[in-house]
Amino acid sequence: MKGQAVYPAAAALFAVAAASPSKTTCLLLIIYLLLLFIRRPHCFLPALVAALFFFVYFLIIDHHNKTSLSGGRHSLSVRFSAAPAIDGDRLQAAVQAGKERVQLRYIIRTAAEKEALRAHLMPGVVCRLKGTLERPMPAGNPYAFDYRLYLRRHRIHWLFLPEAIDLSACVRVRPAIIERLEAIREAGVRRIEARFPPEAAGIAAALIYGERRSLDEEVISGYQQLGIIHLLAISGGHVTLLVSAALAAAIRFVTREAAVLALLVFLPMYAVLAGASPSVLRACATGMIVLAIQWKKGRIHPLDALSWTALALLVFDPYMVWDVGFQLSFLVTFALLAHVSVLASARSMLQNLFQTALAAQLAALPILLYHFYEISVWSIGLNVFFVPWYSFVILPLAFLSAVFPFSPLIWLFSRLIELTDAVVHFFSVDYSFMLVLGRPGPWCLAGYLTAIAAAFLDWERGRLLRGLTAVAAATALHMASPYMNPKGEVTILDVGQGDCIYIELPHRKAVYLIDTGGTPEWAREPWRKRSRPFSVGRDVVVPFLKAQGVRTLDQLILTHDDADHIGSAPEVMAAVRVKKIVTSPGALPAVKAMARPFSVPVAASVRGDRWKVGDAAFSVLHPEAGNNEDNNGSLVLLARLGRLTWLFAADIEEEAEQALIRAYPTLRVDVLKVAHHGSKTSTTELFLRTVKPRAAIISVGRYNRYGHPSPEVLMRLRQQRAIIWRTDENGAIRYVYDENGGTFQVMKP
Repeated sequence: MKGQAVYPAAAALFAVAAASPSKTTCLLLIIYLLLLFIRRPHCFLPALVAALFFFVYFLIIDHHNKTSLSGGRHSLSVRFSAAPAIDGDRLQAAVQAGKERVQLRYIIRTAAEKEALRAHLMPGVVCRLKGTLERPMPAGNPYAFDYRLYLRRHRIHWLFLPEAIDLSACVRVRPAIIERLEAIREAGVRRIEARFPPEAAGIAAALIYGERRSLDEEVISGYQQLGIIHLLAISGGHVTLLVSAALAAAIRFVTREAAVLALLVFLPMYAVLAGASPSVLRACATGMIVLAIQWKKGRIHPLDALSWTALALLVFDPYMVWDVGFQLSFLVTFALLAHVSVLASARSMLQNLFQTALAAQLAALPILLYHFYEISVWSIGLNVFFVPWYSFVILPLAFLSAVFPFSPLIWLFSRLIELTDAVVHFFSVDYSFMLVLGRPGPWCLAGYLTAIAAAFLDWERGRLLRGLTAVAAATALHMASPYMNPKGEVTILDVGQGDCIYIELPHRKAVYLIDTGGTPEWAREPWRKRSRPFSVGRDVVVPFLKAQGVRTLDQLILTHDDADHIGSAPEVMAAVRVKKIVTSPGALPAVKAMARPFSVPVAASVRGDRWKVGDAAFSVLHPEAGNNEDNNGSLVLLARLGRLTWLFAADIEEEAEQALIRAYPTLRVDVLKVAHHGSKTSTTELFLRTVKPRAAIISVGRYNRYGHPSPEVLMRLRQQRAIIWRTDENGAIRYVYDENGGTFQVMKP
């Protein structure tokens, strides 16, 4: 029967994910096969065979995904298969080093060197370089991007850090076919960057070559928030438009069979020219399958073409199943193809656009929430407008402007992009309406999948409202789930050289954030500035809060006004609602000025202030009234959480520690957040003998310039027989508890 290949394809996808290994996906695979056995017995055997084959196939591939290199200093001959990515003073490229690929990372020293490297490092160039091989860092925080795992899934196990790139030790060898195509792609992108204004060049390069390096970070963020980022990815619509235009032009000069054969040869090359992302590979592979069947005078059901494409790509690279582009591309396309009869019954183009956008949003909802934790209320309406706008105006005009780079065409394209970006900014920044739900857990995902499947079935039976009610109920349960969770947590985030501590009480009775970390701003020459410099707030703290489903902070506690403690506070206040800010007297003026644009009330807290929520109790031990110092005027908090007593000592030094001992001579704690990142001016022997911590947590940056934590402090803590955790070595330290106690977890054991 036509359209039945989808069942073994789905089984193959589940099997690869289950072999990762994943207990949840194993359970889903078993349930899926049981349902097939009961409801589709004729599809059960092919699905079972596909599941067994791909389960074993992935295990074999993963077993052989190992490195033969070792860390340390090496002299390597590396080959550039694509032009390196140069952003400010940083150069990165995945290069071939013998039989392995390594990720080359180099900090450029001068503007002249930057131009020389950009001009000479092209596909097919081989260089002899001396440098160091280092292991990529794993994720340091919950929900964070795992760079080590990402590179491993691309069969890369090492970072190669050259001491220098001497172009005299580089030679251009005969490039392979893929390298030639990469060179053509790079030349095309550079022509667009040279001829188009900056605001239009990024969009044109993304639509034609799948290259987003010229896109402004704010533009990408806006498209992503609004759920229209797919418009900037080359996918089925692009390929269909290209194939249809090419076929219509070719049959005027050659037979249809010859034109189809030429397209079968061209599409793999186009996939490379367009960036070879999962969406591009899916679109091109599906197009090739359909063309090949037509060449043989046959026909294939669209679902079968999509399914065979999925199976082929899994054979090509089973790791692709974890790529968010792969997941969205296949799931949304499947939903639209499976639902095509309902979409075709639309009475008008506007109704068809709305129904298509709604179907795509429903299908993508679990994936979007799992990876991005939030959805835009504007998404469906904006897709109704933007899909035809891009399909019939922006995309054709981008190709015309690139092929015929006349000034009037480029001017018109640029003005339309400015208009489009203004609309995106209006809905993503000026009137943003984001629904933060957090990352759904396994059972929550199962609820979403069940509700969405029911919604599509009800839609086909003419009961769309009933189906949407089921999805709304799943969303409401997701929103309510933190308030039903009997567990609380304390998480010391890895924010580098800074402090950021997240406290959530059981049943989410309250959520507090102690400090926010901060990214130091160093003066840089213009050529060194990167398009998206790392930001602790944007890249660590805010994603963590959103992944937790936090929409409101009951208190943002800013211990003092050093940048490594409050630098990211504006980004936090812009992302979540903050009921109030509590800070030290000395930091009050600076914090008030920072909070004013966000209309957040600010109050100073001093020794003696206390509050209680349920079984959790909080007391401010320092500073005393009238203390306006910086480090020694930091706000020190004592908390009783999960049957443990915690002392969050901020950045106090010896003088403040002595004041604490005098005021609280019987003070004892279970967990000490070590003061001032382990500086030798804090955590004195007398202080430790008084508070007697059983565990000590040091929030400190890896390879920091201050030498923190001090060896003397570490020795003092060991003498007290305290367990020591450090964010530079252990990543985030998390304590999850309930009324019976709790357990500590570290991101890097």
